[in-house]
Amino acid sequence: MIGISGRVDDVVAFYRALEESDRPRTCFEFVDAEGWVDEGARALYETVEHEGELIAIRQIELPSAGGMHRYSWRLLEDPYGGLTDEPIDPHDDPVKPIPREMFEAVWNSASPDS
Repeated sequence: MIGISGRVDDVVAFYRALEESDRPRTCFEFVDAEGWVDEGARALYETVEHEGELIAIRQIELPSAGGMHRYSWRLLEDPYGGLTDEPIDPHDDPVKPIPREMFEAVWNSASPDS
């Protein structure tokens, strides 16, 4: 877990500062091919480096049954899930890099309330 306060205001401020920073972005995709949670579901992450770790600042969940859930400092969690509080490790996590344009296209395809 990322070492920040458990106070909601502190957590929101942390993620907002990272998202609004000029740090380079790297995007990743996870596909649940093994059925760990939802076989065929996908998750997309936009990350920035912070203290040597890749921190997800925006996340898109695409359940296998359809729909979309977006998370960032604006909406950290909802009844379906939330922005991961674990760093993304492309060497240990089953993720693959994707172009930022792909992430943005999916993020922007959602309605404003998702």
